[in-house]
Amino acid sequence: MIPAIETIGLSFAFESGRDVLADITFRISQGERVAILGGNGAGKSTLVWCLAGILRPRGKVHIFGQSPVSAKGRLGLVFQNPEDQLFMPSIQEDLILPLVNRGASEEDAADKALSLLDRVGLLELANRPASKLSFGQRKRAAIAAALISNPEILLLDEPTAELDGRSVRELRALLASLRCTLVLVTHDLAFARDLTDRALLLSSGRLLTDSATEPIPDNLLESTGIL
Repeated sequence: MIPAIETIGLSFAFESGRDVLADITFRISQGERVAILGGNGAGKSTLVWCLAGILRPRGKVHIFGQSPVSAKGRLGLVFQNPEDQLFMPSIQEDLILPLVNRGASEEDAADKALSLLDRVGLLELANRPASKLSFGQRKRAAIAAALISNPEILLLDEPTAELDGRSVRELRALLASLRCTLVLVTHDLAFARDLTDRALLLSSGRLLTDSATEPIPDNLLESTGIL
């Protein structure tokens, strides 16, 4: 079976010239749930942006055997800041827009948007703009926006950042219910252990370990700033 994600010698540098990521190689099978762990500055977000095709690294990135650009419709991305995804007058319209742009009728798009907002617990807020929602609600709306096109892979960048305990529990339950390939970029070890079976541990832009999420030796977690 073709892997959902494969990288070979992935490296990336911004204009400063210093490699932010260096020689990263791994494969993620279809249906796997994988955490990308690391301390601040480890390169986690940069790696997920490379996987999504936002950044163009050196080396190879394959999504179901294709380039990220060619496989764009098969992958959904949830940014750390939900305002990067939610900008329409209502969250329902945030979900409707990409469907209409792909040829769906307004009626069908609205029905699908409301169904998905119901699934993430936001149906009663469908007509509100993201600015009128709590941060946890905006996170769930951003996930709904990423899921509206039925992606086979969902990438999430620091989904628990700035969330309170209740919002983290709601988000955990939502993600646990999904059946797509899940790649979770986080420094929240407990959240990663609850949702994933495998972890890629980054340190200074390099892949330090590729192992089961539990257990990762404490000395490695301490050295990378996670503990």
